[in-house]
Amino acid sequence: GKAVEAPLHLDFSGQGHVRALLVLEEGAALTVLERSDAADTRNVGFEIALGANAQLHHVRLAPASDAVQVEEISIALARDARYHGHFANFGAKLSRIELAIGLEGEGAEAHLSGVSVLADAAHADVTTHITHALGRTQSTQLFKKVAGGKAQAVYQGKITVAHGANGSDSRQTAKAILLGGRAEADLKPELEIFADDVKCAHGAAVGDLDADSLFYLRARGIPEKEARHLLIHAFLEDALADIASADLREIVRGAVSHALDGLTA
Repeated sequence: GKAVEAPLHLDFSGQGHVRALLVLEEGAALTVLERSDAADTRNVGFEIALGANAQLHHVRLAPASDAVQVEEISIALARDARYHGHFANFGAKLSRIELAIGLEGEGAEAHLSGVSVLADAAHADVTTHITHALGRTQSTQLFKKVAGGKAQAVYQGKITVAHGANGSDSRQTAKAILLGGRAEADLKPELEIFADDVKCAHGAAVGDLDADSLFYLRARGIPEKEARHLLIHAFLEDALADIASADLREIVRGAVSHALDGLTA
């Protein structure tokens, strides 16, 4: 029943192998800022358990590095629990985060969003699997990615609606902008539905910056680099807007701007 107002800061930077457990009991509320800066190799296992009516806002910030970074997050949600996760990843030699989320109580909700801005040969992979184990559960996913150079952006999202989980509502969207001929984006949303009375939707799109919009801005005297910044920020903004904390939202926006400075230089 306790709501902790100040964000809890978790810093896994520089550590090789880490295992963490976070438990929110019934009615508790917490905001977590997780940082994962460079290390040669980092392997993190993070388990989260949310009790009935608990709420967790989780922001994960992974700056660009030359490391190998692997993290697996397992989340179990009880009745009417809510998880809001935002994942800002700016690439590594190999970067993969896997989320396994179980909506195990009626009324449970999981809302995921994320952004990636990748330059050079950076790699960033987000793989999610959300299981609607019971009915009247809800999940949303919105991931936006920008890749330049020889970077590779990956999103794999799977939704499983179990037998009898009627009333489940799930939506997942992944979009990417490629800023070069050698950049790559692999987007793969997937639905596995074993119930009848559900609402599920998924979609993916990959493309370049809109040429007409870029021309419109440049025709009004905006330099090309600034015009590209504006269009990319607009593309990413709806994913950033999902961060509830204004302070944490500005931290992630600052990291995005810093990454874009290098990407569009």
